Amino acid sequence: MSASSRATTSVRASSREAFRLRARLALGALATLLAINNALPYFGLRDDSCQAMFSSLHWEAGGNNHLFVPQNMRSDLWRGWNDVRAEVVSARPLDAHEQDLLRWLNQENRQLNTEATRAVIAQLCDRGHRVKLRYRHPDEATSRTTGDACAVPELSEPHAWIPVRLYETDGPSP
Repeated sequence: MSASSRATTSVRASSREAFRLRARLALGALATLLAINNALPYFGLRDDSCQAMFSSLHWEAGGNNHLFVPQNMRSDLWRGWNDVRAEVVSARPLDAHEQDLLRWLNQENRQLNTEATRAVIAQLCDRGHRVKLRYRHPDEATSRTTGDACAVPELSEPHAWIPVRLYETDGPSP
C-alpha cells in the first residue's frame, strides 16, 4: 500500500470517527433534554405535554397525585382564578391589542390561569394603565377586589422564566 493511499484511508477513518463522535454527542444531548423535559412534572415545573401524559399525574389543591414521589406545590403557577373581572383606568383610549387583553381577562364562565393573568395585567400596566381587578380563588367563597392590580406584585409580576401561551391558559369554570 502506498503512502498516499494510507493517508487517504487514515483521513477517511478519522473523519468517520469525528462524525461518530459528533453523532454520539448530539444523541446524548437530545436524550438528556428529553429526560429533563419528562422529569419537569415531578419537579412541579410543568403539567402539560410530555411523555408522562398517560400517567394521570395531575396537581391537586396542595400537591400532585403521584403514588411514590408526591410533592407539595411550591407556587401557584397552575392555580386558576374564577370570576375575573377587570376594568382599565386610563386617560387615553385603549388600542386594539389592549382591548384584546381586556377581553381575555373578562371572559365569561372561564377559569383563568394565574400566571397568564399576571402576564396580561403586566402588559396593561407596562402600557401605563391602571387595572381594577375582581377575582376569586377556586377554594374561596368570596371574591377579592383591588383598585390597582399594577401595585400588587402577586397580581402583576409574572415569573420571567416561564413562557405563557394565552391560547392554552383558560378552561371552563368549575
